[in-house]
This record gives sequence, structure tokens and C-alpha cells, in this order.
Amino acid sequence: MDNYNFVFFLEAFFEFNKIIYTEISKRENVKSVIGFVPKNKFMKILFRLHHSKTTNKFFSLPFKSLWFNSYFKNDFVDQSKPIVFIFDAKWMQYDYMRNYVVWLRKKFSGCKLVANYIDIVSTWEDCAKPDAIRHLFDILVTYDKDDAQKYNMLYHPTVYAEATISRPNNMPMTDVFFVGLAKNRMKTILDTYDTLEKAGLNCYFYVLNAKPSDKQERRGINYVDGKWLPYEDCIQYVQHTKCVLEIMQQGAKGETLRTWEAITYGKMLLTNNSAIMESKFYNPDYVSIISKNGEIETQRIKDYECRQNPLRTQITPEGFLRYISENL
Repeated sequence: MDNYNFVFFLEAFFEFNKIIYTEISKRENVKSVIGFVPKNKFMKILFRLHHSKTTNKFFSLPFKSLWFNSYFKNDFVDQSKPIVFIFDAKWMQYDYMRNYVVWLRKKFSGCKLVANYIDIVSTWEDCAKPDAIRHLFDILVTYDKDDAQKYNMLYHPTVYAEATISRPNNMPMTDVFFVGLAKNRMKTILDTYDTLEKAGLNCYFYVLNAKPSDKQERRGINYVDGKWLPYEDCIQYVQHTKCVLEIMQQGAKGETLRTWEAITYGKMLLTNNSAIMESKFYNPDYVSIISKNGEIETQRIKDYECRQNPLRTQITPEGFLRYISENL
């Protein structure tokens, strides 16, 4: 990975990006661009008006290329190294970002371009799906093994790194913690909660954007509309639980952020993703599988003692960059 300079283009919306990529961005050959909004207040207003999703939904405003030079400043220490630009593939749903990829190819001779899918392809808009953008990139990478095979992409698990949080951690201790969008899994979320609570386990579930008809009251479920749990708070809940619960959305089989949180912080992972048993990140000492009929080994959660997981070194951003380097 020392043969290249690397630039991550990441969504500012996802707070965990700032945490995960903080340390690796301290390397002289790695930069992280978290969103593209200018810092100057006046320019920020102009940028947001020009890139308004509401306006551009009906009519794509022209001349967005005028902003391209401001997205990334090439001030790498060693300018002789070729640059590898790694995009969160979600950016490709915007026409101006697809144009930006073309612009980068022309501006930085010899550069390489990578699109990284951190969610299953079925959740992407058609204009950002692999076959629509393949011609723009040198490599397409996905965290999901089925998508890798279906769309002829490379597979690499989502990266993760331990967070450094300076403020006091005042979160209450729990046995099981869950956070996520309701999506198409609300029945599974409720059934799992009921099984855990019946066994006497102390649970805290933070469920976002559930349908009103699905919001069945439970002592340990907090239903929230539109407001994401700040990621530093999420990490503090993870640090103060025995077990992290992962409930997959329908059609997904790849490891999720919950998997990496459990591995990084030495927690048990309780998951309904039986496919994880075929993964190199499966360690039965740290993972408990929910059976197809919803049965859970609740006593294992009660008896579990948090400890360092030896797999934590295999999911770092450094490992991802080495993988990209080997496949260019």
C-alpha cells in the first residue's frame, strides 16, 4: 500500500466514517474527504443551493463542475505516487459525482478509481448499480459475497477501527444492545426482543423509522422517527453491553457494522445471519446464531465475559488498502 497515495470519498451523513478513518488518515499517503461542502459560510450556502436534492430531482442544475477543484486538494508529500480514489458507491447516484469521476481520470494521469459498496446492491438506485457505473472504475468492491458473485465484483468486508471518545461514558449497562432501521425486519426485531426479555435479559433497542402499526410498546425499545443515534453514543452503548444484536435485512448475507463492533470491542455477536458460519470472521466463542424458528441460547449471553477478539486486527482500513493495492 506504500506504492500509492489513497483518497477516500465518504458520506458525511454517516458519523462512523469520521471515527473509522481518523487514524489511517494520519498517514502521509492517505486522505479522507468526508462530504464535499465548503467550510466558508457563504460558499456553503451557494453549494447547497446548487446541489439541492429537491431542485435537482426535477432539473439537474448545470455547471457543477465549477466545484470540482474544491473537492480534493492534492498536497500529498510524495507527488510521484499514483493516486487511488476510493468512492463510497452511494455517491454514484448523483450525476455530478459520476462526472467528477470522469474529471478525476483526466486530471490525474495514471490514477486508479475504486467504487466500494457498503450496502447490498438492491438498495441502490439503478444509476448507481454495478452495471451502470462499471465503465467508470478500475475496481468494484462489495462487502456482500452474494453481490460479489452476482455482479462480478471483488469481495472485501466492511472496514472498522476502534473509536477514541473523550467525553465520559455514562451509558447504562445492558445484556443486549440493538440499533437499526426498522426496514423489513420489524417482526423479527420484536420477536427477538420478547425472547430475550422473557429469559430475564436486560435489553436496549433503538429502532428508527418503524411504521406506526409496528410500534408495539416494550420496556426496552426506544422508537425514533428520523433521528439517527449519534454514533459516539452508539459506541458507548456497545462498550456498555455484553452482546450486540445483528438482525439482517432480507436478502443480505454479508457482515455488517454490528459484526465489526462486536469483534472490535470483544462483545458477543447475536445474529440471525447463519451465513456467517462460512465466514473467516466466524469464531463460535464470540458468536451465537439465532435459529430459523427464533430460538436463542440465552444462557450463553448470561454467562458471556467480554474479552479481546483476535479477529479485530483483520478488519482495519490498512488491510483494505493492502487488498486494493494487490488487486489493481
